[in-house]
This record gives sequence, C-alpha cells and structure tokens, in this order.
Amino acid sequence: MGYYIDLSKITLEEFKNKLKNEYLLPSQQFLKENIDEQFSIIQNQNIVNLQQLQQELKTKEKVNAFAKTTSIGVDYLTVLRRTVNSYHPEARKLDQFPCISSETAQKLAKAGIKTTLDLYDRIITPQERNRLADELGISIEKALLLAKLTDICRLRYVNQTFAYLLVMLGYDTVELIQKADYRILHKKLLELNEEKNIFKGKIGLNDMAFLVNEARNATLDVEY
Repeated sequence: MGYYIDLSKITLEEFKNKLKNEYLLPSQQFLKENIDEQFSIIQNQNIVNLQQLQQELKTKEKVNAFAKTTSIGVDYLTVLRRTVNSYHPEARKLDQFPCISSETAQKLAKAGIKTTLDLYDRIITPQERNRLADELGISIEKALLLAKLTDICRLRYVNQTFAYLLVMLGYDTVELIQKADYRILHKKLLELNEEKNIFKGKIGLNDMAFLVNEARNATLDVEY
C-alpha cells in the first residue's frame, strides 16, 4: 500500500454510500441532494470507480464538458471533484511541522525529502527508519516521530499543526485514532489546545467523528 489509497478500488456505488452515510463538511452537504439520480447519470457514462471519476473531472474544462454531457450542475460537479480529490490529500511540507527542527528539516531536504509523501517509503518499517536515522545522523526517536506524523497526515484534512497536536495528546498513530471514542478525543484535544494554544482553527465534535471514521477506513501500513 502506498501513501495514497487506490481510487480504482473504490467503486462509484461505494463512494455514493459514503456520501450518504458519513459526516460531510458543510460545503459538501448538498452532494446528498438527489444523489441516487445524479450517480445513476454518472454511471451511465461508463464510470465505475473513483479513479475514473477523478479523471473525468480532472480540470475545470472537463467539469464544464461533463456538465453539458450529463446536465448535472457545474456547482454539484465542482464540489464532487473537490471531494474526490480530498481522498489524495496534499502532501505536507516537513519544514512546516512545529515539532521538526530546522536542522532536521534541512537534513531531510538535502536527502531529497521535503514532504510526507517523499518521506513515506523511508519510514514505513523499523528497518527503513533505522537506515534513515543513520543516513541523516538523527536519533531513532526522531525517525519514529517522523513516521508518526507522516502516518497521521495520510488522513484527510490533517495538517502539520493538527498532526502535532494529536501526537502530543498520545493519539500518534492511525491505529490509535481508529480505536478512539471521538467524544473523548474531542474533549482532550480542546483541553490540550487551550493549554498549549497550538492549533488556531476550530475543533468541532463532528470533525472528530469524521477523523475517527477516516482512520477506520485507512490501512495500517506503517509498522511500529
């Protein structure tokens, strides 16, 4: 399994059911409107999985063309496109993590490792982490921290600062987030953030339900 999930393995029907049953961001809520009808039209274009849908809606020009072909609204398709793309979240820049020193970030950059995507294959097993630590001249503990940050940042909408907050709280792997009670996680995060003032955004209860659900859908590929 790579850093990103394989979109070709998520069928359009599975994706539709995710949209129906999972918590959506406020900007995504209207995707549920007439969803069976909308997705039936999409399926009639011989689109059977999420990878095909992503390619069909890859650019604004393609979105406009697809809207004309199917009579599905451009606004609907635009939000649908953003939602599909969110399954491959932007790789996080390592020099923007609050807990990675500039010295370590520079060592990583010199080795051609600037993002969590670059780092992923280098930290996925203890053996790989040991090799990376030797190569960079950093401690095993720092290499393990890099692994945990990278692991958590595979989840949608988890940025550098929020990943750091989760690690500080002890929810430092995807597996631990999977097992969390989102209500307890929410309470503890608010308490820690009030004390440390690390994360500037709002931490909502529904956001934590979304995070735990995301983790439960993720694979446990990083070995600890």
